[in-house]
Amino acid sequence: MADDCVVIGAGISGLAAARTLAERGWSVRVLEKGRGVGGRMASRRVGEARFDHGAQFFTVRSDEFAEVVARAEADGAVTEWTHGFGTPPDGHARWRGTEGMTSLCKWMATDAEVAVELSTTVTDLRDIDTRAVILTAPVPQSLAILSFSGLLPAPELAIRLAGIAYKPTIAVLATLDRPPGGMAAHGGCQFADGEDLAFVTDNQAKGISATPALTVHLSNERSHEHWTLDDAAVVAFAETHTADLRGDASIVSTQVQRWRYAGPVTVDPDPTVVWGDAPVVAMAGEAFAGPKVEGAFLSGVAAAEAVVARLG
Repeated sequence: MADDCVVIGAGISGLAAARTLAERGWSVRVLEKGRGVGGRMASRRVGEARFDHGAQFFTVRSDEFAEVVARAEADGAVTEWTHGFGTPPDGHARWRGTEGMTSLCKWMATDAEVAVELSTTVTDLRDIDTRAVILTAPVPQSLAILSFSGLLPAPELAIRLAGIAYKPTIAVLATLDRPPGGMAAHGGCQFADGEDLAFVTDNQAKGISATPALTVHLSNERSHEHWTLDDAAVVAFAETHTADLRGDASIVSTQVQRWRYAGPVTVDPDPTVVWGDAPVVAMAGEAFAGPKVEGAFLSGVAAAEAVVARLG
């Protein structure tokens, strides 16, 4: 029996779409190529250390997202982290997952009783029996699937979507022998328009790691420059540029994570795009109408609503 809708990707956009459809009584499956939900809202455990190595926080501005976050907070999935990274802070709440950024996505899937099939790579949508498909992977990856499946939109829209570009980010995850001595008490350090670094997080001070654990995001420019270098060169760069933040703390071990599609350089003006009828196809994600976590959430909701409106 055909599903009403299949969602590709179990990041916050895909889960927002899936739970919106489930609330309307639709049968929906989520297919995720990774081993867990969350997408770039990613957390990783290394021994006793835990790292947020993708998105570091999220903000709440819309009533729709605020309602979901309030429910997640009541269930213990999310909490406020800090009210800004400057001195003085700007006063606007930055939120985090209670056990890492993935916590919100895990809660969303469980709360809506959405079925997520992990470690499932989709290459040809013609193999899926469904009335509608919502793709939430980065636009270049979604377009590749659509092209192979013979389901690209009309040329004008296809060209528009192909023009969406992304910036890369390299994250270095470093366990330390002691807490870093040069970080703020809340554990976050944001470098607005920084030449070398974009964000550094002391995950222990942030409240998600039992032991000292540093996430270092290189700036987009430095990430691009270091993309093809070996991990040792990337780690050496991060070690040099976090010396003041670490103080007398030494690095014990490291891992390197490369995010090719860390965020959109250009954002499509519409929250979603939809076309076709057999199946109906929609695309969503942070590249549509508004970047960051909340933008991706709202785009997923918009995609689900567009599919419902098209199919009735």
